[in-house]
Amino acid sequence: MRLQARRFHQICQFGGWILILVQLAMLLWQWTSLPSRIPAHYNAAGEINRWGSKLELLVLPGLSILMLTGLNWVSRRPQLWNIPAEITAENQEALEAVTLKILSILEALVIFWFALLETFMISGRSLPIALTLGFVFIMFALVIIAILWLMHTARKYR
Repeated sequence: MRLQARRFHQICQFGGWILILVQLAMLLWQWTSLPSRIPAHYNAAGEINRWGSKLELLVLPGLSILMLTGLNWVSRRPQLWNIPAEITAENQEALEAVTLKILSILEALVIFWFALLETFMISGRSLPIALTLGFVFIMFALVIIAILWLMHTARKYR
């Protein structure tokens, strides 16, 4: 079970690195044609509420790189995870596998969101409200599902 979760994590990590490289390649390709001021922040309605330097476009890929590197480090140290269930010898492997899959899914979703956000920043457009609300809903739902999944997995081993 842990091997399958580790493989899933590696696939998500590989996809994340590919997305970051594509994001950086697009940014470099368009750099000279970008205006000096780009949207730097959006409010909850998806409207631009701060403009900044085009250098700020490097922040999201930088955060994605830090996140991938950090989660890769953390993924190798399950003793640091805050699993909301009692860990026993019987359920440890299953809980670690489920937690690693959840971390991988959330990591991939955030990197995808950063890449999408950067695309809107480059284009100078506001975010569609459905996109911002959809992202918040998906993240909230995933966190709830993750906790329920972990609790269900832990109950199997009582």
